[in-house]
Amino acid sequence: MRWRQVIGVWIVLAALAAEYWFVERRHEPVADGAAPHRPRLLSVRAGEVREVRLTRKGRTVVLRRGAAAWSVVEPVGAPIPPDLLGAFANALIDADEIARIGSASGGADAYGLDEGATTVEVTGERGERVAIVIGGTNPTGTAVYARRDGTAEVVLIGRNVRYYEDLIFQSLAAERTPAAEEGAPVG
Repeated sequence: MRWRQVIGVWIVLAALAAEYWFVERRHEPVADGAAPHRPRLLSVRAGEVREVRLTRKGRTVVLRRGAAAWSVVEPVGAPIPPDLLGAFANALIDADEIARIGSASGGADAYGLDEGATTVEVTGERGERVAIVIGGTNPTGTAVYARRDGTAEVVLIGRNVRYYEDLIFQSLAAERTPAAEEGAPVG
C-alpha cells in the first residue's frame, strides 16, 4: 500500500468518526427489545371488564366474566368454550392501535365498517360502556380496521381480535347444524 492510500483511508476514517460524533451520537437510543409505545384501543383494563357483547348480522353473543372464567349469557346454552371467550376478551382489551387511517365518513364500507361489521360493546365494573366496530381486514391481511362507536376515525388493530371473534360466531353456527341422515351422502 502506498502512503497516499494510507492517508486517504485515515481521512475517510476521520470523516466517519466526525459524522458519528456530531450526528449519530445525538439521537436517543431505543432500549433493546423495547417497542415504540402505541395507544390502546380501549381505555378499560383487563380486570375492570365485566361484560362483552358482540353483534354481527343480527346475531348477538353476550359474554360475562365470572369469578373463575368467562361464560356465555346469551344465547343460553351456546357451545362456546370458556377458553375461547377469555382469549377473545384478552385480545380485545390488549389491542393496540397499530396505525390511524383517518376518517371513514362517507366511505365506511371501504373499511368493512358497514352492515357486515361486528359491534363490540365492553362494560366495565362501574357500568361504563365502550363500543367499537370491527370491520374488514387491510389489503395485506395483517390487521383489521376498527372504529370507536360515535367517531369517524378508523384505526388498524391486530388480526387476532377478528380471529377469535370469527371462532365465536362459528361455534354458534355449529350449534344449529342439523344432524345428517344416516346413509345420506356427505357433501
